[in-house]
Amino acid sequence: MESRKPKIRILRHLARTGGTLITKCLGSMDKVVMLSEVHPANLAMSNLMTQAVDWFGLVDKKQVSRWRRLGGVSGGPTMLQFISMCETRASGRGDWLVLRDWSHLDYYGLPYAKAGMGTGLRDSLGEAYEFVEACTVRHPVDQYCSLSKVAVIGEIDWDLFLDGNLAFAKYASACGYVRYEDLTRDPDGELEKLCAMLEIGFDPGYAQRWGDYEHVTGDTARGGSEGTRKSEIRPLTQKGVDESLMERFGSDERYHETCSLLGYDDELS
Repeated sequence: MESRKPKIRILRHLARTGGTLITKCLGSMDKVVMLSEVHPANLAMSNLMTQAVDWFGLVDKKQVSRWRRLGGVSGGPTMLQFISMCETRASGRGDWLVLRDWSHLDYYGLPYAKAGMGTGLRDSLGEAYEFVEACTVRHPVDQYCSLSKVAVIGEIDWDLFLDGNLAFAKYASACGYVRYEDLTRDPDGELEKLCAMLEIGFDPGYAQRWGDYEHVTGDTARGGSEGTRKSEIRPLTQKGVDESLMERFGSDERYHETCSLLGYDDELS
């Protein structure tokens, strides 16, 4: 039986897995509206209200003023109330609303929240919607090396990283995923797959627009990763990894299970 609930599209990925670049590509496609880094555990960093009002015109300033006068969660609406208004406005003008989930808060948390290994955004929306989801992933060793360079994260707890990585891999393998490495080698093909998972139309015109697309939070807003500073998408190359680090990964079964779930080689050369 076909669901009568409205659909909410959610894109999930962990930190330092190419999410900002992928968001720029999807967000620059025609009729796609992407709210970036959405999660009830931390609404201040991504400033959702500014995104909705100033970037996409999903909420008007008078409504924001009314919310603030009434109080409520953080002086505004609940997550469900906020997303409901955004979804109604977007679908009413023929757009697809996509929520870029801030999955980092669920699986790592550092330094903003305590990881619950769950789905905070979905839980906050209850049973009001039919969820259409897709994940993007990156090889865990490359992700770990990249994450370890982010000053705001600080020292990465080994067990937290591998537990979170494995939990996310299990979720991604169940719901469907695209690998960041594959996307850098075949952007059109992998983005078309991602659009199909999210049930949105693929717009090849993104290739001319994504480099200038600025309505995104994350790496770009906080100094930029190497990938998001480029104006073209280039295949990722495997960088040298310290032998002792590879031995540590190789001796941990959680790493091997994660690689198996996501189709990665667990013995990097």
